[in-house]
Amino acid sequence: MDLFLINRYKDPGEDIDLIHEETTRLEKLKEKIEERKKAFIKKEVPAVIHIKDVPVEAASNNIVTGNKTEKENEPELNEITESQNSKSKEEVAIEFKVLGASDFEKKTKVARILPYWLSHSLSISTDLQNVSCLVEEQTWLHSTLKSNLLNEGIKHLFPVQSQVIPFVLNEHRKPKVFRPHDICVSAPTGSGKTLTFVLPIIQLLINEVGCHIRALVVLPVQELAAQVANVFKKYSTKTHLKVALLSGSVPLHQEQQKIVKYTESSGWVSEVDIIVCTAGRLVEHIQNTDGFSLKYLKFLVIDEADRIMDHIQNDWLYHVERHIKLENELMAGKAPVLNWCNLNEHIKPPHKLLFSATLSQDPEKLEQWGLFQPKLFSTAVTGDYEDDDQIRQYSTPAELRENFVVCNAENKPLVLYHLLVEQKWDKVICFTNAGDAAHRLTVLLNIWGKENLTVAELSANLDRSTRETVIKKFTQSKINVLIGTDALARGIDIPDCNYVVSYDPPRNIKTYIHRVGRTGRAGKIGQAVTILLPNQTGFFKDLLVKGRKSVIPEIRIPQDVFDRLSMSYESAIQKTKEQIHVEINSKTTLSPKGRQGISCTRAAHELEPPLSKENYNTTSLAI
Repeated sequence: MDLFLINRYKDPGEDIDLIHEETTRLEKLKEKIEERKKAFIKKEVPAVIHIKDVPVEAASNNIVTGNKTEKENEPELNEITESQNSKSKEEVAIEFKVLGASDFEKKTKVARILPYWLSHSLSISTDLQNVSCLVEEQTWLHSTLKSNLLNEGIKHLFPVQSQVIPFVLNEHRKPKVFRPHDICVSAPTGSGKTLTFVLPIIQLLINEVGCHIRALVVLPVQELAAQVANVFKKYSTKTHLKVALLSGSVPLHQEQQKIVKYTESSGWVSEVDIIVCTAGRLVEHIQNTDGFSLKYLKFLVIDEADRIMDHIQNDWLYHVERHIKLENELMAGKAPVLNWCNLNEHIKPPHKLLFSATLSQDPEKLEQWGLFQPKLFSTAVTGDYEDDDQIRQYSTPAELRENFVVCNAENKPLVLYHLLVEQKWDKVICFTNAGDAAHRLTVLLNIWGKENLTVAELSANLDRSTRETVIKKFTQSKINVLIGTDALARGIDIPDCNYVVSYDPPRNIKTYIHRVGRTGRAGKIGQAVTILLPNQTGFFKDLLVKGRKSVIPEIRIPQDVFDRLSMSYESAIQKTKEQIHVEINSKTTLSPKGRQGISCTRAAHELEPPLSKENYNTTSLAI
């Protein structure tokens, strides 16, 4: 017998009730599962989850208290109406995002909102034929400048000049405590941008007392800097202003002697008022020239700003701003009490003026210039495009006619010869994508068209004096055709160019704008033609569309032209190969490095695959 014995009363019907209850509960769960399956089939799962907020009072009512058993709560949970069931299913369905669910809906494009000054630019006319702004009638222009302009034969101001110059002059009529608005000017090449900053700077400095560096003009290349310096010297005659060119064309110590001088009484003093320089040379003088001070700098001009923006040499803008900050007591935090008197005597940061034919309107790129409440002057039409599209707008002169020619690679020299000789094109600039291709094309045309053409190559291999001589002969019509690379296309003013031929298509829209901008300048009629291979036309048209330019018309060359020129071309091409071979062996015109480069280029060209979108930029002269 057991030590402890427990007897429990058991109702005979208890097991039957328990089984029935479990069966009923199981059936309800199965019904819920089936209803959920049907709901998922009928209803698509949304891509976005919305979580419903539940009030605190409602949540507290659903909390199970410790006094209630699990069985007491179950009837409350099971007593749900059909409408509540469907609502609960919808909430459960959208409670969490289903991972891996395919969503083929296109996402809404986020509209890019430009700053107000970019989206509301001040418009400039591109019509240079009908100018009505007479120099003599401009009361805001200094009499000395009027006289200098008339002596140079300039009787009218172009639209960009008549709008920007008065704006700059008015900005400097404000009290000293108010900083002038920085400006950005985007206008086609040949529209008069250089005089747009030359004239107001000379006028505002003409009455300054003492010799200090008050204007700094930064440019990307030596040739362009030399041209701008000559313009400053030409229009600053009959004034006390002195202009210096710092471009690296002469040794550093010679430039130092021109711009600063040491005196026993005053120490280091400036010898110039206006400096025109390249970015790299400017940094050298800031770091190595004793007495070089930008404390009194009033103007900082950046010409061809987009090119300088893309290739900031030695971070020159940082060095300039740091130099100004160290020389300026207020900006360096060493100034006396901040009051009206000290502010009135305080030397403000320089007024920044940015100029370019392809000035980027991308705020992320312009931000690095640190512009103060800037204003944008632009010739681009802004009314037809969205803000995001406005960034890619570029403009060309209204007097420029643009065309393209499509031909096979072996017919490209024939097309060029047809335009130059048979169509009698004169004063032509021809662009290639490589220096070696420019040299070979120059040799070919001089052999092939020796009785009709005088062709010269303009490349970086030539020294500065030789390049100036070539440009002078071209201006005097002693040279009919100039052939070179895109170094020619940036800002350098080659007078009286009637035609531009892109023998190799441009790599991007900015290069195209600068190429065609060599003609149609200062209100004169010009024509630009781009030679394309059949598989380059799509890329070229896309390039124009991205620059918000309309599609240009095509020039078709008849087949009989190619048939007529093919025989003389075969003879000329053979002589060209022989001459280049002689040049390579005799080392008469090329250095060992250049000779190796041509050999490699020719070898690569022989193995070059057909051109497509992917290898679009590798086109070279097919000879």
